[in-house]
Amino acid sequence: MTNHDRDADAEASAVFGAAAHEIKNALGPLAMTLQLSERQLLAGQPIAPADMAFARAQVRRLARLVDDLMDLTRADLDQLAIRPRAADLCAVVRDTVDTFRRGNAAAVSLALPPEPLPLSLSLDDTRIQQVLLNLLENAARYSPEGAPITVEVAGAGASAVRITVRDRGPGIAAAEQPCIFDRFMRGAAAEGKGGLGIGLYLCRTIVERHGGTIGVDSTVGAGAAFWIDLPR
Repeated sequence: MTNHDRDADAEASAVFGAAAHEIKNALGPLAMTLQLSERQLLAGQPIAPADMAFARAQVRRLARLVDDLMDLTRADLDQLAIRPRAADLCAVVRDTVDTFRRGNAAAVSLALPPEPLPLSLSLDDTRIQQVLLNLLENAARYSPEGAPITVEVAGAGASAVRITVRDRGPGIAAAEQPCIFDRFMRGAAAEGKGGLGIGLYLCRTIVERHGGTIGVDSTVGAGAAFWIDLPR
């Protein structure tokens, strides 16, 4: 076995181990919640809406994990499908923020440009929503409770449109920023937060498949602003 093979095996083992840990962390509380709900039903008691909301959130967490692992395989095989079509970017961003708000308590403000942007952007709206949801979930994960998250759509010169997701979290060290979108990269702030280190890698892959770029501006202690530039 070559060193490359050993490195690949070690990498795969690390991914499987992290995925198993994430699945276990989601399944344990979900099983307890369902068991409690079953007892309430058998006793003729109503199920608390908060318990149902928690169960749904855990199911969404598991579904995202599975989707990310499948997309990771597709990306590694250069088979990640992108199906662009003419789309209203502001509508895509607005719908994504609404979807995020329905499943998260974090406060998100949305700033759209006063003048309409081109409605003929060619993009895969489902994939762009995937990227934005990942950035929003990261922002909520690393921000203090109650801290605002801002999503902004604005022009970026004559040839691009920029989407920015800004949080009030711990920020990202300058030394980590060049590699934060690498496969399995997790910054210092991710310690104890869970995750596989593939979300931002998939974000970069999807954005680059659209002919765009993704980056981050951040100072430690002052939050982070993740931005996406898409061609007009």
